[in-house]
Amino acid sequence: MQSVAEQSSPGDVARRRSRIRAAEVRRRVLDTALERVEGIGLTIGFEHLVMDDLIREAGVPRSSTYRLWDSKEAFVSDLLIEIATETSTRLADAETLEISERILFENIDRLGDAAERQRVMYEVIRVALEHNYRAVIASVAWQSYVGLSATLLSHLESSAREEIERALRAGSDSFIERMAEFHKWFSTILGYRIRPEWDGDYRPYAVVISAMVEGLGLRHLGNPGVVDASYRGPATITSGDPEWALPAIALVAILERFLEPDPEFDAEATMSMLRGLKAERDAPAEPQQESLDD
Repeated sequence: MQSVAEQSSPGDVARRRSRIRAAEVRRRVLDTALERVEGIGLTIGFEHLVMDDLIREAGVPRSSTYRLWDSKEAFVSDLLIEIATETSTRLADAETLEISERILFENIDRLGDAAERQRVMYEVIRVALEHNYRAVIASVAWQSYVGLSATLLSHLESSAREEIERALRAGSDSFIERMAEFHKWFSTILGYRIRPEWDGDYRPYAVVISAMVEGLGLRHLGNPGVVDASYRGPATITSGDPEWALPAIALVAILERFLEPDPEFDAEATMSMLRGLKAERDAPAEPQQESLDD
């Protein structure tokens, strides 16, 4: 006896495929296109995206897809909105934050002395900012973000452009808030505070830092010799005459305009807090208790 599958005609299979909900069709095709963009980066044109190829790879009905998008241009507009949402929320480099924390935890005992705190701060900036700069210029997410922000928007209809701008703005706002919180925490730990004229707001500081890194990333494309060269910078915990990358040197200049030493800084309390935090991070995870059913 034939199985149900064996008894199905090609028409039956096509009808079952067509029953995929429109929302799922949309999600599958967009995800397939996003994977391709993430693999090669955002380009000015989308000739490499062939609708029939995307439909076949996504495994969705062609008719359902073209009911959602009646042209490739309509699909590209939706895709750009998706890219804007995805990339603008992935601008933060988690590894840079981890490097900063690691250097702090390794040098807690130095933080009791103001001169040593400054050398620790310079070491974090020298190491972490160079890493951040390298990560940014190599990031497909950042390259796509720049492409959307600068070039592609001028080629879109106003309605699509407005949606993309909203998505970029929302992601950028979230990124700046996260970076402002980190810079506030980092500067407070090292005995600095935002200057009074900024009314306690670290967001302008975070914006200038991220804009500097991204701007040097763009300049790297045309003049890598100058941007990527090493320069003599201030002394750190590792050297009295260290080599610095240009983004790190620029951050020192920015820091001096936005931050100042905090006269109320409590070094002992800060060091104690960091030791406790480090102990928590270093503690092995407790094994999961087996359930009574096991």
